[in-house]
Amino acid sequence: MIRLLHLSDAHLGAVYSGFEPVAEARRKEVLEAFRGLPEAAEAHGVHAVVMCGDLFDGPKPDERLVAAVREVSRRLEEAGRPVFAVPGNHDSISLDPSLYANALPGAHLFTEPIFAEPAVADTEAGPLTVYGFAYDRARESDPLSSFRRSDTPGVHVVLLHGAVPDAPHWGEPSSLSLPTEGLAGLDADYVALGDYHRFRPPEEFGAGMRACYAGSFAAVDIAEEGPRGYVVADVENGAPPRVRHVSSGVREVVRLGDVDVGACPDELAVAELLRERAPEASIPVARLVGEPAFPLDVEIVRFDLVERYGCVRVEDATRFYASTRLAEIAQEPTVAGHVARIGLSRVGESDDEEERIETERALRIALRSLGVT
Repeated sequence: MIRLLHLSDAHLGAVYSGFEPVAEARRKEVLEAFRGLPEAAEAHGVHAVVMCGDLFDGPKPDERLVAAVREVSRRLEEAGRPVFAVPGNHDSISLDPSLYANALPGAHLFTEPIFAEPAVADTEAGPLTVYGFAYDRARESDPLSSFRRSDTPGVHVVLLHGAVPDAPHWGEPSSLSLPTEGLAGLDADYVALGDYHRFRPPEEFGAGMRACYAGSFAAVDIAEEGPRGYVVADVENGAPPRVRHVSSGVREVVRLGDVDVGACPDELAVAELLRERAPEASIPVARLVGEPAFPLDVEIVRFDLVERYGCVRVEDATRFYASTRLAEIAQEPTVAGHVARIGLSRVGESDDEEERIETERALRIALRSLGVT
């Protein structure tokens, strides 16, 4: 049995614009986690490392970033753990032929547009044969058809960066499309995949397929909630692979779902409710629902949470216009009552959901400016 550390989609150097105001801190956090891979490989007792594309977020990363990756590669190789890599679509060989060679000088790199000669290594657990290619649609539109299993002994592994039919990038010109029948036809003990950012174990592919997506190393966008990291795969010749997902340790995006704030008396109570549900070292994402009895200002909630988490996303889907409190205000012979009556009338007349949301938001702002809490 050979144990692999299967990594993909680290996207080192990504901008992380969705993580403002902690985007720069996140870049450093992701790089530090990546620098820890040699220790992780030692701790998990892996025999080899496979990298399945989009190691970098673009073809021209900062040279300091390339140097950091080069050192990680050296340390893995010095520890007797060979590294195998294919480029992705963000860091394609066609965009910069020298990038992977500079970043992973001791690795087994696949630079041809088809399956050419496989790389063979003698690991502590036995011989390992690895296949891969650098996808280039202009040079080869159907690279899967070039696969031929060699007669070398031991474990055989295929590295690919591409999209299966139900993945977001399926059919995009810059991404390799991986038909299910094409994957099923690869005579390998393990097919290590990159491109799709969610961990997807072999059992999700069905029909005895031995493919696995490792998912992104860390969330590149705030929409990527849940565990992110890499896969440790135990692979044997002729047997189904056994995989487990390991967190990279980078803060995860945690989706709290719909949070009913109808019973909260003010914004600070709303923020406290979200803090009770969100893990300490996380980036919470929540959708506020319910009928609060005050004109909720979601920015106050965000500001309070940012002080603890650094970055949050809070969507306001509450219905103040439907609350008993607003109905009471509308009965008052005051300026606030007049504003409430106008706002309720316009909300009721709106057939468009976006228009209704904007009208209610304007109503809340107006009432707050009049001292209504």
